Amino acid sequence: MRTLRLLLVDDCLEFRRLLARLLRRPGYQIVGSVASGEEALAALAGSAPDVVILDLAMAGLGGLETAKRIRREHAGIKIVILSLHSTPEYRAAAAAVGVHAYVCKANLVPELPVALAELCA
Repeated sequence: MRTLRLLLVDDCLEFRRLLARLLRRPGYQIVGSVASGEEALAALAGSAPDVVILDLAMAGLGGLETAKRIRREHAGIKIVILSLHSTPEYRAAAAAVGVHAYVCKANLVPELPVALAELCA
């Protein structure tokens, strides 16, 4: 079984801790946990993640712009957007920048493991 290397990006420390607890299981390795899009871009070279789990709404460099830059500079890295918003418009905007999966935070527990499994398939 291949271990999936994950970079967690969310401006809320408590949410990142919750996410890390949820993902503390065989098959996942958290290689970084950062609070902003800027920090995520800086962390990519050193952490070499397979997947970036990225909050949509953050101060400074937001999730969509961060995703665009990741796709442009690190095309092999998969991106999962997490958001409180689950409207078709948000999902379409994420898909337009090359996001691989979109998970609503309200459905995090059942949907995130499924989205990650699909990325590995």
